[in-house]
Amino acid sequence: MTERRIRALAFAGSLRARSYNRALVRVAVARAPEGLSVDVFDLRPLPLYDADVESGGDPDPVADLKRAVRAAELVIIATPEYNQGVTAVTKNAVDWASRPPRPQAWDGKPVAIMGATPGRLGTVGAQRVLRESLGNLGAYVMPQPRLLLSGAAALFSDELELIDGPTLERVDGFLAAAAAWARRFVETVGQ
Repeated sequence: MTERRIRALAFAGSLRARSYNRALVRVAVARAPEGLSVDVFDLRPLPLYDADVESGGDPDPVADLKRAVRAAELVIIATPEYNQGVTAVTKNAVDWASRPPRPQAWDGKPVAIMGATPGRLGTVGAQRVLRESLGNLGAYVMPQPRLLLSGAAALFSDELELIDGPTLERVDGFLAAAAAWARRFVETVGQ
């Protein structure tokens, strides 16, 4: 019996072209295991959350994000860490997708969080904040394994290809676990 294919949506909480987290999303797309397909959502077009803008109706990029999160069976977020917290880019996407109509897009959504940083703590602070925020919105955040990549400059080539063998194995394990995590919820809902 073949496992059910999981449709994932991935985004990076960085707008920088040479972002390690954008590169990590590309790795997730390229290394997705059998049974997992990963589509990428670019957060660049999203405006900053503003209730005045929202009162006039969702701008197209916001409507696209909400639609994509709702349609996905798993959301994979690659977040950098700024000042031991989540980036404004990541939080903005979470906030927009949490807005009406109800139920908001995160409610009951399986989520897997990963992150890469040149620093030593591997986005642990950002992931902690993001886990709390998404949990408060009713998302099911995968508890383990965690993918916290520190010292990213040594793991990626100048072309931003992930070149560290043990890290590639960790990414593979993370993606397989994320697919299994989402499958638990999708199969429960389908019964």
